[in-house]
Parts: sequence; structure tokens; C-alpha cells
Amino acid sequence: MNYGYILKTNGRVLLPFSLAFLPPLAISLLQGEDFLPFLVPFLLSFVVGSILILFSREKEPEMFTEKDAYISVAIIWLLMPIFGSIPFLFYSVDPLNAFFESFSGFTTTGMSVLVPELLPKSILFWRSFMQWLGGFGVVVLTLIFLPSMRKRSVLFHAEHPVVVLPKVKPRIREVALVIFQLYLLLTILVAIVLLALGLDIFNALNHALTTISTGGFSTSSESIAKFNDIRIEAVIAFFGFIGGVNFALIYALTNKQLRSLADLELRVYTALVAIATLTLTIVNLDYYGDLLESLRFSAFQAISFTAMGFTTTNFNDWSSSAKMVILVLMLIGGCSGSTAGGLKVIRFIILFKYVLMEIYKLMEPRTVRTVKYGSYVLEKENVEEIVAFFILYIFIFFFSSLLLTLMGCNFETSISLSASSIGNVGPFFGSSLNLSELNFLSKLVLIVNMWVGRLEIIPVFMFLLSLTQKGKW
Repeated sequence: MNYGYILKTNGRVLLPFSLAFLPPLAISLLQGEDFLPFLVPFLLSFVVGSILILFSREKEPEMFTEKDAYISVAIIWLLMPIFGSIPFLFYSVDPLNAFFESFSGFTTTGMSVLVPELLPKSILFWRSFMQWLGGFGVVVLTLIFLPSMRKRSVLFHAEHPVVVLPKVKPRIREVALVIFQLYLLLTILVAIVLLALGLDIFNALNHALTTISTGGFSTSSESIAKFNDIRIEAVIAFFGFIGGVNFALIYALTNKQLRSLADLELRVYTALVAIATLTLTIVNLDYYGDLLESLRFSAFQAISFTAMGFTTTNFNDWSSSAKMVILVLMLIGGCSGSTAGGLKVIRFIILFKYVLMEIYKLMEPRTVRTVKYGSYVLEKENVEEIVAFFILYIFIFFFSSLLLTLMGCNFETSISLSASSIGNVGPFFGSSLNLSELNFLSKLVLIVNMWVGRLEIIPVFMFLLSLTQKGKW
């Protein structure tokens, strides 16, 4: 490993990251709350970032690889939650719970061990702001303001893995800047619409931050159900759906590539949500006793479980059939290159085409066949990477489910917790379990799942292998 490059990259990300504590610090001052919970991590992250940069000058050799960039991103995504957990410590939150809440925030998972109603406004805003930053990506944000960072494209794709990009191949900073502008514009738009629908400015801003980032944190433990307003639910569902769309497509649209609207992944993603909504509406008809009521709650949760993580109903009382639909949505997730989690729709498309190709090869062995995505002919290596990712993802899902079961969770709760954490979804079913009641190891399993799920496995595995195989790389 190139320790100098890794130290310098982490330092150069931590420096601008320290500025993230200033908005909640300002809110704490405006609300007359204690500002030290944000001043302390601001100073600490700034000092640590500066030290890492200074220390790296003596250690950075001329050679560094893509592996170093991936490992850097994995470490950054450990450091951010550590600093992000500090504000919670000032309010007597257990260190592990603080780290869990911070990790859930930055990975846009939305699992919470805290009661929002008991938290000051500055902390509530910090939870939402963490998700907004994590949804876009702190490393990618740094690339906009520090374009001289080395291995920019690898750092970009390590934090925002995209399986297939549009034909346009611009500079990474240009892509990041356009996506950030769209991300910011959509956030402002959601806040304005929610404000117009009657929410106060604080609730409108917080839910705008966590909707576009598909995070799921709310200012209430009842989530969106607290508002009991179908208009608010519709707005959040619509923009949450957009948050689950590939940002590369949005970039392509800014380049007048209107054909991107016909992208296969987008069409399948839309069809998935529509079919899930229809299925849940029919399955839940007996539960709600009214078609429109069933449609209202089923449509929102169908979108929420592919991307957002908000809730408007007690789905824990839904039938086993409905819960199975939810589980499938949690595993599949949204589109590649979006703020949503899961295996991603595009991987299922390619896996399906790969299976068909293998079947046709058995039927007609002399025929040469390839796997295509739109007009792209995928290389064998690309398909093998997707197959390997799928196997790893499913293995982690089952293994973490097993661990949670061994630690005392029932079967239904274990599989939903596992799928929700690795898919960065948030809500889970199976019991009315309070996550703060989980034991140390159970929380650790969920934290690792969130870490692995947000970075889509590879950077985390590279980092862990580098620790166990020192000198063999």
C-alpha cells in the first residue's frame, strides 16, 4: 500500500469535511442551544486532516495504484462517522449508539437508535445533513473543490460505483459539478414544495435533505405518518423515486441526450415500482378495507423500500406475502449511480441476460452470443464482476442474517434487518424491536453491513484484505 497517498487523500477530504459542522453550529446558535457539540468535531476534523496532509509529505512515494484509491475511500467512510458521532456524545448518547446513528446517517440507511422528539433542533438537522452529504458523497464533493487530487476517476467510482455510463466521457470534475448542481436544485425544490404544502421551514428543510438523499431520517419517530397528508406523501414519494434514478442519466439529459429516458434500467426500475405497488395494493386490500387507502400506503412503501426508507403505515402488521414483496424490493434497490442502495436494478438485468445467454449456448453451442446492455456489448470481465458482486452480496446477506439470529433476533427480524442494512434502506419488519436494545455485536454487524452496502463491497474488501495480507499485495 502507498501509505503516503492514503494519508494525503484522507487528509484532503477531512479538511473540507470539517466545514460540514458549521451549518448545524449556526442553527445551534440561532436556537440558543449548546454549540460545542459541533465546534469540537469541526476543530478536531480540521486538525486531524491537516496533520495527515503534513505527515504524508514525508511518506508519499511516486507510485500508487487504484487499490490505494479504493482503500482511501473505505477508510474515509470510517473516519467520517467517527467525527460525525461526536455531537451525539454531548447529549449523553452511548458511544456505540452515537457511532451507529452517525454511520446510518452518512450511508443514508436511516436506521435510528435515538428518539427524534428528545433531540434538540441542531442535532435533528445534523442527522438530516449527514444523509444529504452521504447521499451525494463527501469524496465526490471534495473532487469538485480540489480537482488536483490524484486518481480522481477511481475515487469517484469507488464512492459512486456505476455499472454502465452514457457514451459521454467528460472530466470527472465536470460530472461531479453537474450532479451536485442538480442535487442541490432538487433539494431546494423539494423544500419549497413542502413549505407550500404547510410544513414549517425546519421540517421542510430536513425532509428535503433526507428525501433527495433517499436517507429516511425524520424529525419524528412516526416518520412521514406524523403529517397524515396525502399531498406531502405524494411529493416525498415522487422525489424519492427520482433519487433512485441513475445520476448519469440526469447528466446525459443535461447534454441533450433525450434517448436516455428510454434507458433500460430506468424502464425496469419504473416497472418494478409499478408492479410492486399493484401487488401490495391487492395483497393489502383486506388489511385496509378500501382500495384507495391500500393504494395510498402501498405505493408510498413500494417506492420507500427501493430507495427512501420513510414510513407512512405500520407495515409490520402486513401479511407474509406483502413482507416478501418488501424483502425483494430491499434486496434489488434502485438504479446504479443513484443515492439508493441494494443490488441495483442494472445488475439484475445483466444477470438475467447472462443466464439466458448460457441457456441459449447449451441449446445452440455453435452460436456465438454476447451480453448486451442497450447498444453496449459487455466484456466477459464486466459480466464476471457483476456475477461475483451478486454472489458476495447474497453471501453477506445470508451470513449477517445468520449472525443476527444467533444473537437472539427471530428469523423474520434477522433477514429484514440484514437486507435493510446492507441495502441502506432503514425500516425493517418482524418485530417492534427498538434498535437501541440490540447487543454490541448485533449493532456491529449492522454497521459493517451499512459500510459494505454504501461502498458496494469492493473498497471495504480491499481494505480488509490489505490488513490481513500485508506485504502480499
